[in-house]
Amino acid sequence: MEIDYSDKVKEHFRNPRNVGTIKDADAVGRVGNPVCGDVMEIQLKIEDNIIKDIKFRTFGCASAIATSSMITEMAKGKTLDEALEITRNDVADELEGLPPIKMHCSNLAADALHSAIEDYMEKQKKGEMKLGENEYDVGIIGGGAAGLSAASMSSYMGLKTVIFEGSSWGGMLTRFCPDKLIENYPGLTDKITPHKLIDSLLNDVKKQHVDLKQEYVNELEMDEQFKTLRADSGTYKVKIVVLASGSHPEKSGISGVEKFALDEGGVFYLTADPSKFTDKRVLVYGKGYNAVSAARCLVNIAGSITLVTGDESFKVPEQEMDKLEEVEGLKILTSTFLEEIQGHTTVEKVSLHDLDEDEIFEIYVDAVVLATEMVPNIEIIGKLEIETDESGFVQTDKYQKTSIPGVYAIGNVTSDIDLLVVAEAQGAIVAHDAYKKLRLS
Repeated sequence: MEIDYSDKVKEHFRNPRNVGTIKDADAVGRVGNPVCGDVMEIQLKIEDNIIKDIKFRTFGCASAIATSSMITEMAKGKTLDEALEITRNDVADELEGLPPIKMHCSNLAADALHSAIEDYMEKQKKGEMKLGENEYDVGIIGGGAAGLSAASMSSYMGLKTVIFEGSSWGGMLTRFCPDKLIENYPGLTDKITPHKLIDSLLNDVKKQHVDLKQEYVNELEMDEQFKTLRADSGTYKVKIVVLASGSHPEKSGISGVEKFALDEGGVFYLTADPSKFTDKRVLVYGKGYNAVSAARCLVNIAGSITLVTGDESFKVPEQEMDKLEEVEGLKILTSTFLEEIQGHTTVEKVSLHDLDEDEIFEIYVDAVVLATEMVPNIEIIGKLEIETDESGFVQTDKYQKTSIPGVYAIGNVTSDIDLLVVAEAQGAIVAHDAYKKLRLS
């Protein structure tokens, strides 16, 4: 059956007004019709009892979208009492009529507006205060891919959000071979570098008006309503904390590491700046993808590369090793342990133990890259009784909630699964759960 819509309905459907969300909305109204499946949400920003801004999000038919658009236009600038007087017939009249079968849509739009106003009035009765200058719905510690994803999605959902990063935005992504193409991101494999990916995430975060603080959070205190974050610049209060502090390479107990890891002595944990290894003889020691990736970052930069592991193999996909074996001048040693790093003021040579032959031998090198196991950055929660597993990773449920109410954890602080797509997905999960907790409960 063809439905005859007015020109005005068609116009508001094709070019709806006031679509989206309001950062730090004062009130939210959400209604649905189980018969037709339409769902509407209206958010309000109110000053001096006047609707200064109004946004909507609607899932439904053309009439549902058109009535949502129209009622936001009608309510904007009105006092709350005036807005409460807007009826279903008023909406239909402004749209120059609705087909009888679609009149329920105008009723739903009016209900959503009235629900939002009632939400605001109920908050006023309870004495709920508007968030202050350094008060936020969500506070995120860590500006890697997981943290940036959580920040962008939280702010998109209308939650006032702040994110802290004490080093460089992107975390390990931008500190570890940032110009190498990402190889394990479905849909973006071999198409984007970590540097460009983080730039894209940062652009999203800025568009959503997230407050970015490039500073460390030094202390975290729990309270029933607010959690207190003490940063370099001052104190911030948040309703929900998201731990996205990532991980760092585990310190090695190899002889000589402490001596040469300081003052550019030649020992490095991962390849933070590949240019430092130009034309040098480099030994990469470790296991798994971290070691293989570190070696590949130095191809066509280092003078020579020796890749060493104590295991019988690096336990990475064959195609990863195939790429390395094609590199001219690269030497791969398995079942070999790094025993000692030697030199005067900088690295000069290393002592290796070949397990197959059970012999010790030395090779001359200019630098050593340690691609050791990654361990979670959990110093900030040291005083909190938060549950961790035997490896020190923060334990969470399927919504990324920790054992402490109002505290979530995402990314490499929760697991050694080093996949960007997982980290960003966890950030989105937290944002949606925070929205349900703060806006719908």
